[in-house]
Amino acid sequence: MDHHAEAVASGSLAGYNAISQAFGYGTRILPRTTAIGDIIAYANEKMETKEGRINRYTFAGAEYFEHMKEVGLYTLDVKEIEKRIEKAGLKDVFKKKLV
Repeated sequence: MDHHAEAVASGSLAGYNAISQAFGYGTRILPRTTAIGDIIAYANEKMETKEGRINRYTFAGAEYFEHMKEVGLYTLDVKEIEKRIEKAGLKDVFKKKLV
């Protein structure tokens, strides 16, 4: 995951989870029904193999982009993305104060 969108999303999640854990709350694992949850899980699975450690996993192209299309996560439809996020219970999740 060497592109900006992936770094911002996974970094935001990591920060959220660090604070959440520090205050005794559980950490959040994003579901694979979301693109960021799926890319994190997908990259982690691939990193367990020698070949997988060579590749880069990005939304911008190559292997993961093909995977996104195969599993139906690729869309430019903002309303569809909003519906997925809401269905996953994640609407405004980072707006909620932990402290």
